Amino acid sequence: MSRISWIGLGSIGKPICRNLANYGPCQTPVTIWNRTHQIAVDLAAESEKTVAVGSIADAVRSGDIICLCLLDDAAVRDVVTTAIDDADLKGKLFVDFSCIHPDTAASESERLRNQGAEYLASPIFGGVPLAVDRQITLVLAGPLTAIEKFAPFTEGVICKNTIILADQAYQQASLLKLIGNFIRFSTIEVLCEASALSEKVGLAPETLLKFTEALIPGPATAQLKVLQSGDYYKLDKASESFHYHMAVKENAHLSDLAQKAGAKLRALDTITSHVDHLEQSRGPNASLLAIFGIIREECGLPFEN
Repeated sequence: MSRISWIGLGSIGKPICRNLANYGPCQTPVTIWNRTHQIAVDLAAESEKTVAVGSIADAVRSGDIICLCLLDDAAVRDVVTTAIDDADLKGKLFVDFSCIHPDTAASESERLRNQGAEYLASPIFGGVPLAVDRQITLVLAGPLTAIEKFAPFTEGVICKNTIILADQAYQQASLLKLIGNFIRFSTIEVLCEASALSEKVGLAPETLLKFTEALIPGPATAQLKVLQSGDYYKLDKASESFHYHMAVKENAHLSDLAQKAGAKLRALDTITSHVDHLEQSRGPNASLLAIFGIIREECGLPFEN
């Protein structure tokens, strides 16, 4: 069985890595590295199933499969550069969970393949709570042989299900991630606007909830319950699935893609405006669902309900 290394232990990377070590078919400890080394040390102290190392090169050398779960495009480029400079990459598989621009996925995969390594683009759908409970969805784009190599570590180990894009361009996974989350963010925007309008015109909250339960059950209904309960302004970014800073980064990537393609995304403009206002008024720890408060204020209602 392949040896696993994990690079990047942020808010979502850490629980996924922990699940991989605890539930995956690993015959050796998972080697872990994080820019803030103490985070890796603390995770390794939880059990003998993980071991912390002090450099990216050590992590890359120790694994046959190297998982990346990094903050942004720049962090991915930095890690790939270090790996190329300091380690022999021939025969290794890099599985990139990071949410990055499709152009970055294309360029970094090419750099790795030029060194004899394989690459899988594997963005995540689902936030921290779902990651903890192994309920996230993974997208896997790349060679079928690479997908088959990593498959034993996916469903039932770190995720609920996978979307397989076998032998398709790596950019397809990044595009799906950005457009998929655009749909999710747009749903939140519409739920917030509909809730504010309902209050203004006198539609009972329970009536709107009955509609969502009947016609759009699932995440939308759960999010509407958060809005109606008032928890939207009590949550912080670490406690829910939608981080406002994630929306900022992804909206910028999506805006770039739309501009290059000559497409107009009016909904994206509205979401971006509300997210920017949220950051200015509530600071970096606000939940994305708190855009409901911003929308309420635009409708002449108080931020808190």
